[in-house]
Amino acid sequence: MEDPREICGPIAHIYRSHLAYMAKELEEYGIGSGQFDFLMVLYRKDGISQENLARILKVSKATSTRAIQSLEKEGYVYRQRDENDLRAYRVYLTEKGREMREIILEKLISFLDTLLSDFTPEEKEIFRLLIRKASFKLCDSGLEPESQNGRIRCNKNETEV
Repeated sequence: MEDPREICGPIAHIYRSHLAYMAKELEEYGIGSGQFDFLMVLYRKDGISQENLARILKVSKATSTRAIQSLEKEGYVYRQRDENDLRAYRVYLTEKGREMREIILEKLISFLDTLLSDFTPEEKEIFRLLIRKASFKLCDSGLEPESQNGRIRCNKNETEV
């Protein structure tokens, strides 16, 4: 491949479009750009430490703190001191936060439906497999030292996506 922008550019464009779409769709709920990612991790691991949330989402501790404080202010999460480490906080979903799960998933599905609308079923499956393969390669290569965005794990034997 001669120009890496042929792949990196479209990947970056899809990512930015995804964030912009989700920010617009979730604005009425007081959920800002990228904050839904925190909720998505909590739907899988409620009660995770604030530090682990930042690590999973590959954001700074300061960014994580701001996002969690915003979600807390809107009533989607609450923080509680970790019993084993009083310096750390664990983040938990509130009932309001749990109720947002279906809404967020609906918005994500809508984005993917638009993104993949011109794909045949076979192309969708190939795309899914190729994206997973590329993501796992980052794990194998050492370029991805920690678990990925809370959805894909570096262990290929884990089937959860």
